[in-house]
Amino acid sequence: MLCLDTLIVLLSMGCGWALHTGLREVPAVQERLGLRAPPSLEEYALLLYLTLPLFVGLLAWFGLHRWFERPPSRLALLLALFKVHFSVLTTLTLMLFLTRSVINRSMVGFFLLSTFALLFAARELLGRWQRFQHTSGQTRSRILLVGDCSAEMQKLVERSQRGVFPPEIIGYLNDAPTQSVHVGARGAALSMLLPQRGHLPDLARILQQEPVDQVLFFPPLNQSSRVAEALQLCETLGVPAGLSVDMTPHAVARPRIEVIFGQPFVEFELARRPPGPLMLKHVFDVLVAALLIALLSPLLLLTALAILLTMGRPILFIQERAGKRGRCFRMFKFRTMVVDAEAKQASLRDQNIMAGPVFKLRNDPRVTRLGRFLRSSSIDELPQLFNVLLGQMSLVGPRPLPSLEQEQIQGWHRRRLSMKPGITGLWQVSGRSNVAFDQWMKLDLEYIDNWSWRADIRILLRTLPALLQRRGAH
Repeated sequence: MLCLDTLIVLLSMGCGWALHTGLREVPAVQERLGLRAPPSLEEYALLLYLTLPLFVGLLAWFGLHRWFERPPSRLALLLALFKVHFSVLTTLTLMLFLTRSVINRSMVGFFLLSTFALLFAARELLGRWQRFQHTSGQTRSRILLVGDCSAEMQKLVERSQRGVFPPEIIGYLNDAPTQSVHVGARGAALSMLLPQRGHLPDLARILQQEPVDQVLFFPPLNQSSRVAEALQLCETLGVPAGLSVDMTPHAVARPRIEVIFGQPFVEFELARRPPGPLMLKHVFDVLVAALLIALLSPLLLLTALAILLTMGRPILFIQERAGKRGRCFRMFKFRTMVVDAEAKQASLRDQNIMAGPVFKLRNDPRVTRLGRFLRSSSIDELPQLFNVLLGQMSLVGPRPLPSLEQEQIQGWHRRRLSMKPGITGLWQVSGRSNVAFDQWMKLDLEYIDNWSWRADIRILLRTLPALLQRRGAH
């Protein structure tokens, strides 16, 4: 889809430049529109070079490159295209201001209007063609079910018809007729809706004589050892086959096939995080941390000197924290408290403002005068950039807790350890100490379950305003 979008943008920009150049030859139109001289070919090529990646990137950012997978409503499509074009207009205006390029506003307006109309028309026409192909049966998937009539089979049939382009369930095959099969009330209702096409031995005949795009096996015929010949037949004929996975009633983790040391396993995980994007996240963390350390080195040295002169040694507060999956690591912070702060914690336990095992005080008497400034400005957190360089932390992630506090956290709260901890996260930009403990844990899980590059960027962009406003910093 992005290839077609690229061609549309190129066509629109080319037509805009040609129209601008052509109208310059008509004096009446030139005088009415007040057209300036068109940009040179070199300036236009530079504009094209800068604008085209921006356009394509924004289309991908708003998910329009995956439009065919789940076509949105016309209103949602119009709204997404409006966001794309507004972002392009804003960036293009800034770009022209910085480069001092002169391009007539009518040409820019024609370019944006034409791309908006062409991008919408292209998706509308392709959507109509897709619906026609599906209605005529050319692209409608034909699925054959194998197994007993059961609640699981009925759920699949019902869910399959809710999509934009529902497949055609052509019927089901059950076990051999010599087997005694119990059919419940829901199974009887399903058998009235779906035709029984025979029994498992009839699979070869159906696959040979009819178009079948997929075969799905349900209990009790979802064991690979029991239907080995049927699976081999599907493989020989090139028809995809799927075995349903028996799951506990309360399981919500999504299963997937994973080959581990040459052996296939059905793996269950709530939020799948592919290794590729996670590797890019790690590389991004290291590069940005190294850059920030270089840029902030004067501030780091000045802070260390101020601590040394006002509070003495040690300059850093080093504490054992719980990292990914509970791995312990030594986290660095600038020292903001008196030397024997941890020894005095027990006597202050009744002043704790946080529920659960986490210990926080609103006006901690152990914090020094300089320490209060370092905490309120979050300068005390800067040494954690070295933890990021060591691979122990990330720029964005759940906040690492002291190991002793993490050991007391039980149940669903511990799922926050499934990702590498971060310097900033949803908790920090949502108020920090002003957020209740349970809400803090829910924010961590919300980040983990919905992690993406865009989520990390949004949190990083929200971190600076949160620091300037000093929300929840104690």
